[in-house]
Amino acid sequence: MQNIVAVLISGLATGSTYALIVLGMNLLVLVRRIVHFGFAYVVVMTAYLGWVVIQATNGNMLISLPAFIIIGIILVLATEPLFRPLARKGAFLESLVLGQGLAIFLTDSASHFFNHGYAVAFPGNMAGGGIGIRYGLIYFTLGNIYALVGGIIIVVILFLFLFRTKYGRALRAMAQNRDIATSFGLSFNRMGIMGFGIAGILAGVVAIALAMTLKAVNPTLGDTLATKALILMLFAGMGNLTGGLVCALGMGVVEAMAQGYVPGAWTDTVTFGILMVIILVRPNGLFGSRA
Repeated sequence: MQNIVAVLISGLATGSTYALIVLGMNLLVLVRRIVHFGFAYVVVMTAYLGWVVIQATNGNMLISLPAFIIIGIILVLATEPLFRPLARKGAFLESLVLGQGLAIFLTDSASHFFNHGYAVAFPGNMAGGGIGIRYGLIYFTLGNIYALVGGIIIVVILFLFLFRTKYGRALRAMAQNRDIATSFGLSFNRMGIMGFGIAGILAGVVAIALAMTLKAVNPTLGDTLATKALILMLFAGMGNLTGGLVCALGMGVVEAMAQGYVPGAWTDTVTFGILMVIILVRPNGLFGSRA
């Protein structure tokens, strides 16, 4: 029983990281009608630049952790002008190609300009300094706990913002019908910048979570994260925030279960096999597309 609980909690911790990436990408689908495939790569680049700040400040977390958020916002906002013309034209597939080009640029930049192309390691105090909680077979570092709790808090704040505030309702109005929303005075440019800014905050939080849980990042990490995030978006339904959240958590649990109970390296096969079957049965996603 303890082993099952440990696997479930580990899966939820992994799934919460996926959830934040999927939420950021789905938010941009709603606000701009684009697939920002490069978003996961922006997360990885945020982690790299955050590592630079950590080195420059001798590991001062009071400076470094806010720097992750600021870097995430700046990087995601820097991509907004690139996607704006495509969003105006409704060029959905073209935005996917642009995102892939951005992904290649960021991956090559990480390979050439940081630590000679090797993975960068984060200080142990980001993962709790080796301190953890153990109960029988259940064990978590403070970094895992911080990442899981922080992810839950960020998701709650995001949904409260979207459904309980004036600006959140404006973003949802723009997502539901851009023409009607703009006719009532909502600015296409301003709403887009706001959406990208929120996605930038999510990028910074995910970068911190990666540093706390993985303790290191490498240039190819974006490939794994982007592929899983895109498949989760299709699996849940393009632009469906709630569906993406649920499916991301579910994917984390399925991966943990496969690692814990399926002999051999079958984790990705089991996970993606289940996703493929459901996508074939429900092409618009498990929860239905909002795009």
